[in-house]
Amino acid sequence: MKKLLLILAVLIPALCLSCKKTGPGAERSEYIRVYDSAESELPIDSTWVSVKGGTLTYYIRSNVPFEAKWQNEGVQWARIEQPKKISDELWSISLTADPISTRTYSTTVTEGLYTYRYGVIMLTAPSLQLGKYFVVEQGYVNRVACNFSWLYGSADPNAAYNDVVMDSWTVAQQNQGFTSTLIPGQEHAWVFSKEGYVRLGNDKGYGADLLTPHTAGFQEDSLLIVSFKAVAQTGENMPDFTGGTEPIVPMRASRAVPRADSEGTKLTVEVTGGGYIRDLVDERGTSVSFNLGGYDRESPDFPSDIFKDGHYVVFIAGTLANPITVNTTIRFVAGNLSETASEVDSRVFLDDIFIYRMDVKKSEDPFLLRGCRSGKDTIMGE
Repeated sequence: MKKLLLILAVLIPALCLSCKKTGPGAERSEYIRVYDSAESELPIDSTWVSVKGGTLTYYIRSNVPFEAKWQNEGVQWARIEQPKKISDELWSISLTADPISTRTYSTTVTEGLYTYRYGVIMLTAPSLQLGKYFVVEQGYVNRVACNFSWLYGSADPNAAYNDVVMDSWTVAQQNQGFTSTLIPGQEHAWVFSKEGYVRLGNDKGYGADLLTPHTAGFQEDSLLIVSFKAVAQTGENMPDFTGGTEPIVPMRASRAVPRADSEGTKLTVEVTGGGYIRDLVDERGTSVSFNLGGYDRESPDFPSDIFKDGHYVVFIAGTLANPITVNTTIRFVAGNLSETASEVDSRVFLDDIFIYRMDVKKSEDPFLLRGCRSGKDTIMGE
């Protein structure tokens, strides 16, 4: 990204200079311009493609021969066909973009499933030092980006080996900004580290919440998408751990472990500090709940695939009366937070929490365009 930005920073001023004749204030007669339709009279400098990808056609008006190339940083995610001449000084060019969901969650903390990326269609007449650099954007800008790669514990969700309660995390881990509420009468907030993800709830009948960090960027936004992965540990996923060479401590208790689709598998997502759940703006709703699925211990890819069926999105909207602010926080709540222990243990696992901003002035709005709603992630239509 930085390399591509540097190229544009160097070339665009040079191109602007080349757009002038040597005479003061005189415009060059040669031109290359891009339009979104053959009939349009208003040229454009950039466009936005859906996260679902697809093929789009643009139109070029030019009175000089030109070359067309595509460039993006990293793995190529779009391609162009060579321009096709329609008539004198009018060409069409097709761009095919990959769906952004082909990117798995990155090992970096800045890249999630819908993280913003861009590339450039370069239309140039080198011999004339003339060019047009057309920017193509896809995805959304991160406000909060976390895949918990900085946490350590047991990779197996059924085991508690090396899991560490939140208030015993290292200073660097706590400085990531995630917090939790201490239940009255408890010595810890029951958020535990796993190997690259977190667990909410203990084996004594208490749940936990997890609150996202604050960010100053929120005050500039009116629409957000919260993307995350979540699954619950259910009764059928509680095998006995006997023998073996690892000092595995099974997550078992005398209390019942919830069955699928029970109260113990519920996760509630709340927005605090400004904003509403977008599905519930008319009711001024600030929370939405989901019954989470479990995971398959018999899968050959276990435990790395425990979240494969647990991708969720929640849409947030600010209003004039209740705008999104620097205090806006997303709160994940699982299990019992009262002083009295529940008879059912609730163990919920969370990973890959990303909060994106939507710029409806230039990007797509899946909530309106495709009728998406908070819940299982259907933005991609998969």
